[in-house]
Amino acid sequence: MPGAKTYAIFGFCILNHFIDSTEVLQTDIMTYVNSVAEITHSMVDRYGGAANKNIGDAFLLVWKFDDPKQIAAMDAKGKFETSKVSLKNQVIADMSVFSFLKIIAKINKYRHILEYNKNVEMNRRIKGGFKVKMGFGLH
Repeated sequence: MPGAKTYAIFGFCILNHFIDSTEVLQTDIMTYVNSVAEITHSMVDRYGGAANKNIGDAFLLVWKFDDPKQIAAMDAKGKFETSKVSLKNQVIADMSVFSFLKIIAKINKYRHILEYNKNVEMNRRIKGGFKVKMGFGLH
């Protein structure tokens, strides 16, 4: 069955120290992941993206371009010219970055997330102390 080429921004984020978190939190690990997922999903959704998949500590996210034909034309030429990208597509790209910034801000602000930073066993296990952190990537 033939596929269709999609032009979008794909984002990936992952919780740091997940194996340690799983071993320490045990049955409470899903509460932890769901707390972070609620922030991640809501910020991505609010800023024009969609959560595509969660796999344990990782989230796959996507922001589809409003004008994919423009991006397809540049792809066909093999030359991507940022000066020729439509304002709509520029906004989509900016919103993907902004989503990640909002996730970082909320993880460092929300009381129920900050409580995990005080977990004695987590702080004993992680050299330098535990803090809820995530890694991010966009393509």
